[in-house]
Amino acid sequence: MAQITDLNVSPYYDDFDEADNFHKVLFRPGFAIQARELTQLQSILQNQVERHGNHMFKEGSIVIPGQLSYSDDFPTLQLATTFASEEIDPSQFYDATNPVTITGVTSGVKAYVIGYQAATATTQPILYLNYYKTGSDNSSTTFSDGENITADKAITHTTGYASGVASATTFATDASATGSSATIEDGVIYIRGQFVKVNRQTLLLSSNSATETARVGLTITETLVTPEEDGSLTDNSRGSSNYAAKGAHRLKISLTLAKLSTTSTEDSKFIEMMRIDSGTLVSKARATEYSVLGDVLARRTHDESGDYTVKPFLFGVRESITNTVQGKNLQVHIQVVILQMMVELLLKVYLHYHVLLVRHMLEDMNIKL
Repeated sequence: MAQITDLNVSPYYDDFDEADNFHKVLFRPGFAIQARELTQLQSILQNQVERHGNHMFKEGSIVIPGQLSYSDDFPTLQLATTFASEEIDPSQFYDATNPVTITGVTSGVKAYVIGYQAATATTQPILYLNYYKTGSDNSSTTFSDGENITADKAITHTTGYASGVASATTFATDASATGSSATIEDGVIYIRGQFVKVNRQTLLLSSNSATETARVGLTITETLVTPEEDGSLTDNSRGSSNYAAKGAHRLKISLTLAKLSTTSTEDSKFIEMMRIDSGTLVSKARATEYSVLGDVLARRTHDESGDYTVKPFLFGVRESITNTVQGKNLQVHIQVVILQMMVELLLKVYLHYHVLLVRHMLEDMNIKL
């Protein structure tokens, strides 16, 4: 499945059609190069990459593994929306390189901040935590409701707060909770004929429940980025007359970890990676799903080894108040099966004995001759 963004519009005019079977754009001296030709050149090469990719990988396959994991024991902390009459910014408490440590002023509990979620119209700002030290009373393991917290780095909402100075307040009720989350590590996913990088992300499934039901996966977003939106796209050839001039646009493909209802069928922009039912992990994407190549390997394995299962057959033994199963007497059935096995065994022994007897008789005859 190729990109869904239509580039055969102004100002790109990319009218590439694989049915034309054009495989090269041949530029000629003395003739101007068209913007369409430069864009179509990329489309021809991308079409070749996509054909090879479709042979090797299934749509949504993890090419370079970014480990996918689910946690039903995920500590969270709700914050009050404001502090000192200023709207707080939860991102100030997060540092991906050097995790920020927050401390409860009243409880003395300490925790690392490993992520955050901004406030919405219906939810408070939330911090994702990794607790590592109990409180001053040596028994408290979570932050108290309505207590101030400090950070070991400077925090800025509107006003700046120095390290070790209170810079936020926990929510007044049920501030500390245990929820559930899904996390994907850095990796590369094969999507729409492209090998797209996915960055490490954590998705909060619920801030206070470990029994969520959801489809977890990646939402695909295609955007056109212009130099007006991203200044780094202007010409960076410092010292030339064209320095800082505006140029080509870019097609950007982004992957965002998201969740959908298990009844949702909106899959045009969503790749399912994991399914959770009432807090139980039901299915998860394997490291790599091969396409035609996988079918070839499967046929070879079948020709070589036949049918077999790679998962054990699980069964349990339970007591029964009767010997009847589906209208049959189980005890009599077992006795019949055992009798049949004994008859077959005796028959094999009898035949084996006579084969040996005949063999010895023939050998004796050969000696006499």
